[in-house]
Amino acid sequence: MNTSTIMVTQSDLFDALKGDMNFTLDEVENFTSVLEYIENQTGEWFALNQSTFSLVVHANMITPEKMLLGWVAFWMCVYNGSANNSFLEQQALGAIRAIFFISRHDSEVVPAAISVWWQQTNLLHHCESLGEQAA
Repeated sequence: MNTSTIMVTQSDLFDALKGDMNFTLDEVENFTSVLEYIENQTGEWFALNQSTFSLVVHANMITPEKMLLGWVAFWMCVYNGSANNSFLEQQALGAIRAIFFISRHDSEVVPAAISVWWQQTNLLHHCESLGEQAA
């Protein structure tokens, strides 16, 4: 496993997908199929995997909106698991912002879910709005 691999615990991602994003078990399995499953002495993880993603994304039985919500959940887990003011935390915030902006014209659910989370965590990342820069 590469030390620069971005990964989240299986339990955190499942909790976010099934709880916050309202995924069914089938949708969880379909979304996580685009990630690399890693099991080691520290637990079970899901990691970004470019080769798996490119092969599986076209065969997935999940709506584009659910796929975006899955990515939101993944990056929220990355954010929650990263050190304060770290490079990884900034990557996660950037990814969440990007998903917010690319989904605004095609979905109401994805931007709404991001907006709620953003407001709940704004004391941590110091951005009142998704359109502002960090202080």
